[in-house]
Amino acid sequence: MRRTGAMMPRRKSKMARVLTLCAIFTLLGSLLFSGLYAMMSGYSSVIDANEIEMIQLNPPKSGDQTAVVHTTAGDMTFLLYPEQCPKTVENFIALAQNGDYNDSFVFLVEPDVFFEAGAPNADGSLNEGDADKPSERIPRELSAKLWPLRGALCAATTSADAGFWKTLFGKQEYFTGSRFLVVDTVEMTEELQQGMRENQQLSAVADAFIEKGGIPNFSMQMTVFGQLIDGFDILDAITGAEVTGEHGETRPKEEIRVKSVETSSIP
Repeated sequence: MRRTGAMMPRRKSKMARVLTLCAIFTLLGSLLFSGLYAMMSGYSSVIDANEIEMIQLNPPKSGDQTAVVHTTAGDMTFLLYPEQCPKTVENFIALAQNGDYNDSFVFLVEPDVFFEAGAPNADGSLNEGDADKPSERIPRELSAKLWPLRGALCAATTSADAGFWKTLFGKQEYFTGSRFLVVDTVEMTEELQQGMRENQQLSAVADAFIEKGGIPNFSMQMTVFGQLIDGFDILDAITGAEVTGEHGETRPKEEIRVKSVETSSIP
């Protein structure tokens, strides 16, 4: 029986092992000019540790925006964060209302760790001409209030403006698009927990990852713009599905699709 709430031991894929080994270094990073400097997979960002607030742990309230992702595996309801990620949420809602997600694919599953969805093709590619649309060039929006905890809805970084001089002076620009990623979790080993707890300024973040699960290595790497509030069993069903394909390009052996995305506000 798979878990639907509390953390339980999980099998570790090759990607999960890599993420676990890297997580301590990428989450904690180093402190630079009283800010949190995180560097992951070529991405970097400076965040004031004083701005950290775990708003994903707060219960939903009247007026909050939500999105129900209807899939062939079941429905998942996400709380959206337009205040922290206005451009990403606006883009996601517009795509949903336009029907762009209708009958789209879950195209990548890293077993028990995460899945990616929202592509019109099973291999995750866009249709011809789609890459040039404004909806595929949304500036990455990072926030010290949003972290890749279990159930986090993320807009994966898909392109970058990172020439030599911009990279040299830390002026890189990164962009997201229509395809989205939902975080499950790596195994929260004792080593990982101990490493995360070593930095007192990040104690709230460490506690949240240890309690809820997630992928610490994704911290400050991609836009987190939503949080799953209902349907954790569906998340587990998708990330636990049997997969096929080469490592890093694994997709469900039996097709899983996003039937539609329905957005609304809590009364």
